[in-house]
Amino acid sequence: MSLNKVMLIGFLGQDPAIRYLENNRIVATFTLATHEVYKDKNGERKTETEWHQIEMWDQLAKNIDELKLKGLLKKGTQVFVEGKIKTEIYKDKNGLEHNRKKIKAVQLSLLGNIKTKEEDLNPSS
Repeated sequence: MSLNKVMLIGFLGQDPAIRYLENNRIVATFTLATHEVYKDKNGERKTETEWHQIEMWDQLAKNIDELKLKGLLKKGTQVFVEGKIKTEIYKDKNGLEHNRKKIKAVQLSLLGNIKTKEEDLNPSS
């Protein structure tokens, strides 16, 4: 038995990029920053940031596009992402083979203080 599952809570490093491909396929991509805070051996507080490449496909990408258009999903937004790790192998311009890790997300939830469209229209309520 094996399991490839990733759960991340972090902040978007950029507004999602939406691409429309052949055969009515859509992909949404963005970076996600996660932070780990700890004290080093001298007792000083340190923060390490890890960057993750996230991609979402088809209906999920359409949902991301809608949230982006509503202003609910942009750089700095805190989200929960669930998915799996995918390794892409590619060759550079010199023909050398490289690989990179991506998260193929199957779920995204907005976290934190999120304004709804109605709140945007009625800021005094």
